[in-house]
Amino acid sequence: MKKRIDAITILKILGVIIGLIQLFDIAIHAATDQLEFLRVSSNVIILLWLAISASGRLNVKSLLTAVSAVGSYLILNGIFLAREGWTNPEQGGELRIMLLLLVFLTVASSGVLAYLQSRRV
Repeated sequence: MKKRIDAITILKILGVIIGLIQLFDIAIHAATDQLEFLRVSSNVIILLWLAISASGRLNVKSLLTAVSAVGSYLILNGIFLAREGWTNPEQGGELRIMLLLLVFLTVASSGVLAYLQSRRV
């Protein structure tokens, strides 16, 4: 019984961390008046996946939904980079390190969450 509670707690904590990363990303863009539709849309997709996942409605299709959400997130961020470039002219042409870091953290932690959820079913 104790092991199951720990696994559920880990899943919840990981979900909260991923959600906070998305909210942080949106907040950064809002604070700097640089809200980009593609980036915010990708954040919302992850937040919706987390909400649906937390509701417990996925069960069998949880891995497919996770792959779809994370894949959409990556595609939208890839389109953003293709359109806007790997550097930010508003920051003196600096590499978009924060974007790359947030995308990496989101994809890595989402992969772990999806894997753990699929093992639970």
